[in-house]
Amino acid sequence: MNHYYLAASLPTLVLGDPVPLDADAFRAACANLLDDSEMAELTLMLEGRVGEATSDFAKAWRNVDTQLRNALARVRAGQRTIEARPYLREHEDFDVSLEKAVTDAQTRPDPLECELFLDRYRWQRLDNLVRETPFGFAALLAYALKLRLAVRWAALTDEAGGQRLAELIEELEQKGQPSTSET
Repeated sequence: MNHYYLAASLPTLVLGDPVPLDADAFRAACANLLDDSEMAELTLMLEGRVGEATSDFAKAWRNVDTQLRNALARVRAGQRTIEARPYLREHEDFDVSLEKAVTDAQTRPDPLECELFLDRYRWQRLDNLVRETPFGFAALLAYALKLRLAVRWAALTDEAGGQRLAELIEELEQKGQPSTSET
Protein backbone atom coordinates (compact mmCIF):
# COMPACT_ATOMS: atom_id res chain seq x y z
CA MET A 1 0.00 0.00 0.00
CA ASN A 2 1.24 3.49 -0.79
CA HIS A 3 1.29 6.25 1.79
CA TYR A 4 1.52 9.28 -0.49
CA TYR A 5 0.46 11.92 2.02
CA LEU A 6 2.58 10.62 4.87
CA ALA A 7 5.72 10.06 2.82
CA ALA A 8 5.41 13.43 1.08
CA SER A 9 4.82 15.29 4.34
CA LEU A 10 7.93 14.02 6.12
CA PRO A 11 10.76 16.54 6.49
CA THR A 12 13.90 15.89 4.50
CA LEU A 13 16.72 14.25 6.42
CA VAL A 14 20.32 15.17 5.68
CA LEU A 15 23.11 13.25 7.32
CA GLY A 16 25.11 15.65 9.47
CA ASP A 17 22.43 18.37 9.65
CA PRO A 18 20.17 19.06 12.63
CA VAL A 19 17.37 16.49 12.78
CA PRO A 20 13.94 18.04 12.09
CA LEU A 21 12.04 15.44 14.15
CA ASP A 22 12.79 12.66 16.59
CA ALA A 23 11.66 9.05 16.62
CA ASP A 24 8.65 9.79 18.82
CA ALA A 25 7.43 12.55 16.49
CA PHE A 26 7.86 10.26 13.48
CA ARG A 27 6.03 7.44 15.25
CA ALA A 28 3.20 9.85 16.16
CA ALA A 29 2.93 11.06 12.55
CA CYS A 30 2.53 7.45 11.43
CA ALA A 31 0.24 6.22 14.21
CA ASN A 32 -3.12 7.13 12.66
CA LEU A 33 -2.12 6.20 9.11
CA LEU A 34 -0.54 2.77 9.51
CA ASP A 35 -2.18 -0.44 10.69
CA ASP A 36 -0.98 -2.29 13.79
CA SER A 37 1.36 -4.66 11.97
CA GLU A 38 2.95 -1.77 10.05
CA MET A 39 3.40 0.21 13.26
CA ALA A 40 5.03 -2.80 14.91
CA GLU A 41 7.46 -3.15 12.00
CA LEU A 42 8.19 0.58 12.01
CA THR A 43 8.85 0.50 15.76
CA LEU A 44 11.35 -2.32 15.30
CA MET A 45 13.21 -0.18 12.76
CA LEU A 46 13.19 2.89 14.99
CA GLU A 47 14.53 0.83 17.88
CA GLY A 48 17.27 -0.76 15.78
CA ARG A 49 15.73 -4.22 16.08
CA VAL A 50 15.84 -4.99 12.36
CA GLY A 51 16.64 -8.63 13.08
CA GLU A 52 13.14 -9.09 14.49
CA ALA A 53 11.38 -7.43 11.55
CA THR A 54 9.67 -9.60 8.94
CA SER A 55 8.98 -7.37 5.94
CA ASP A 56 10.68 -7.92 2.60
CA PHE A 57 12.38 -4.55 3.06
CA ALA A 58 13.75 -5.60 6.47
CA LYS A 59 15.09 -8.84 5.01
CA ALA A 60 16.77 -6.96 2.15
CA TRP A 61 18.26 -4.42 4.57
CA ARG A 62 19.52 -7.18 6.88
CA ASN A 63 21.35 -8.73 3.93
CA VAL A 64 22.98 -5.41 3.02
CA ASP A 65 23.89 -4.63 6.62
CA THR A 66 25.21 -8.13 7.30
CA GLN A 67 27.42 -8.11 4.22
CA LEU A 68 28.69 -4.65 5.19
CA ARG A 69 29.50 -5.80 8.72
CA ASN A 70 31.16 -8.95 7.38
CA ALA A 71 33.32 -6.89 5.03
CA LEU A 72 34.33 -4.66 7.94
CA ALA A 73 35.12 -7.70 10.06
CA ARG A 74 37.36 -9.11 7.32
CA VAL A 75 39.23 -5.82 6.91
CA ARG A 76 39.69 -5.36 10.66
CA ALA A 77 40.73 -8.97 11.14
CA GLY A 78 43.29 -8.56 8.37
CA GLN A 79 44.67 -5.47 10.07
CA ARG A 80 45.09 -7.44 13.30
CA THR A 81 46.21 -10.66 11.57
CA ILE A 82 43.44 -12.70 13.16
CA GLU A 83 40.89 -15.06 11.61
CA ALA A 84 37.68 -13.27 10.56
CA ARG A 85 35.51 -16.39 10.26
CA PRO A 86 34.21 -16.40 13.88
CA TYR A 87 32.87 -12.88 13.37
CA LEU A 88 31.11 -13.44 10.05
CA ARG A 89 27.35 -13.95 9.73
CA GLU A 90 25.42 -15.62 6.93
CA HIS A 91 23.63 -13.48 4.36
CA GLU A 92 22.02 -13.93 0.98
CA ASP A 93 23.48 -12.57 -2.24
CA PHE A 94 26.82 -10.88 -2.64
CA ASP A 95 27.41 -7.33 -3.82
CA VAL A 96 30.92 -6.46 -4.98
CA SER A 97 30.17 -2.72 -4.80
CA LEU A 98 29.48 -3.08 -1.09
CA GLU A 99 32.85 -4.74 -0.55
CA LYS A 100 34.49 -1.92 -2.52
CA ALA A 101 32.74 0.69 -0.38
CA VAL A 102 34.25 -0.86 2.76
CA THR A 103 37.69 -0.89 1.15
CA ASP A 104 37.25 2.75 0.10
CA ALA A 105 36.12 3.70 3.60
CA GLN A 106 39.30 2.26 5.08
CA THR A 107 41.39 4.69 3.00
CA ARG A 108 39.93 7.67 4.85
CA PRO A 109 42.47 9.58 6.93
CA ASP A 110 40.72 9.19 10.28
CA PRO A 111 38.13 6.92 11.92
CA LEU A 112 35.41 9.59 11.97
CA GLU A 113 35.68 10.13 8.21
CA CYS A 114 35.64 6.37 7.69
CA GLU A 115 32.47 6.05 9.75
CA LEU A 116 30.82 8.95 7.95
CA PHE A 117 31.70 7.40 4.59
CA LEU A 118 30.10 4.11 5.65
CA ASP A 119 26.97 5.79 6.97
CA ARG A 120 26.61 7.77 3.75
CA TYR A 121 26.91 4.48 1.90
CA ARG A 122 24.22 2.97 4.14
CA TRP A 123 22.02 5.99 3.37
CA GLN A 124 22.53 5.48 -0.36
CA ARG A 125 21.69 1.79 -0.08
CA LEU A 126 18.49 2.61 1.82
CA ASP A 127 17.53 4.97 -1.01
CA ASN A 128 18.28 2.25 -3.55
CA LEU A 129 16.09 -0.29 -1.74
CA VAL A 130 13.02 1.94 -2.05
CA ARG A 131 13.74 3.65 -5.37
CA GLU A 132 10.85 1.87 -7.13
CA THR A 133 8.33 2.52 -4.33
CA PRO A 134 9.08 6.00 -2.94
CA PHE A 135 5.66 6.26 -1.31
CA GLY A 136 5.33 2.66 -0.19
CA PHE A 137 5.59 1.26 3.30
CA ALA A 138 9.20 0.26 2.65
CA ALA A 139 10.03 3.94 2.11
CA LEU A 140 8.73 4.69 5.60
CA LEU A 141 10.89 1.89 7.01
CA ALA A 142 13.90 3.30 5.16
CA TYR A 143 13.07 6.73 6.58
CA ALA A 144 13.06 5.25 10.08
CA LEU A 145 16.54 3.81 9.57
CA LYS A 146 17.79 7.05 8.05
CA LEU A 147 16.35 8.89 11.03
CA ARG A 148 18.41 6.67 13.34
CA LEU A 149 21.55 7.52 11.35
CA ALA A 150 20.73 11.24 11.33
CA VAL A 151 20.08 11.31 15.08
CA ARG A 152 23.36 9.52 15.73
CA TRP A 153 25.36 12.02 13.68
CA ALA A 154 23.53 15.02 15.13
CA ALA A 155 24.59 13.85 18.59
CA LEU A 156 28.27 13.73 17.60
CA THR A 157 29.27 17.21 18.71
CA ASP A 158 32.52 18.53 20.12
CA GLU A 159 30.74 19.11 23.43
CA ALA A 160 29.38 15.55 23.58
CA GLY A 161 32.80 14.18 22.60
CA GLY A 162 34.53 16.21 25.30
CA GLN A 163 32.02 15.02 27.88
CA ARG A 164 32.49 11.38 26.86
CA LEU A 165 36.28 11.78 26.99
CA ALA A 166 36.02 13.20 30.51
CA GLU A 167 33.86 10.22 31.54
CA LEU A 168 36.37 7.75 30.11
CA ILE A 169 39.29 9.49 31.83
CA GLU A 170 37.39 9.41 35.11
CA GLU A 171 36.68 5.69 34.68
CA LEU A 172 40.35 4.99 33.96
CA GLU A 173 41.45 7.04 36.95
CA GLN A 174 39.03 5.15 39.20
CA LYS A 175 40.35 1.82 37.92
CA GLY A 176 43.89 2.98 38.61
CA GLN A 177 43.07 3.88 42.22
CA PRO A 178 43.32 1.11 44.81
CA SER A 179 39.98 0.28 46.33
CA THR A 180 39.38 1.13 49.99
CA SER A 181 39.48 -2.56 50.90
CA GLU A 182 43.02 -2.88 49.50
CA THR A 183 44.51 -0.07 51.60
